[in-house]
Amino acid sequence: MTKAPEQIAQLNRSAIESALALAKVSMDSLEKLARLQMETTREVLDDSLAQTRSLAEAKDPQQLAAMRTNSLEHGLEQMGAYSRAVYDVAAKAQSEIGKIVESRYAEFNRELAQLVDEAAKAAPAGAEPAMAVVKQSMAATNQMVEALTKVAKQVAEAADANVKAAANQAAAKAKGEAKKRPQPEKP
Repeated sequence: MTKAPEQIAQLNRSAIESALALAKVSMDSLEKLARLQMETTREVLDDSLAQTRSLAEAKDPQQLAAMRTNSLEHGLEQMGAYSRAVYDVAAKAQSEIGKIVESRYAEFNRELAQLVDEAAKAAPAGAEPAMAVVKQSMAATNQMVEALTKVAKQVAEAADANVKAAANQAAAKAKGEAKKRPQPEKP
């Protein structure tokens, strides 16, 4: 049992490393989102200026209606692209965090199994059945966590596919609706 302080120190180091890795993923994602927001704001401002100039040059109502339709389509495309980019950043962050948590959980299980084995070796005679129950409980818990993790990944993948399909469908529908709007007739 002289290894206990060393093991506790190692557990603390591992926990700190995991916390720092999670903080880095969070900061990287925040930086990506801030950059995306700035780029999107700049694009929207540039587009607004260009559209304002175009409106000033419009010569008839049909041209104004066409500009409005084009502006609407472009705005919807920009919103869709921005939404997909935000979703991609969030999905990547979630994936990276999931990997860190899974890795930490696996390491924790190895260390816990090692501690149980050491405790079993140091246990008094007759403690074998109790140690067997502890080991069986750990194995059952690990199987349950693995099954839940697998289901969670499947749900996340299905949700990811559904969100992307819905976003694409909404963008296509909005674009189609913009084209169906009746254009004003020439006077």
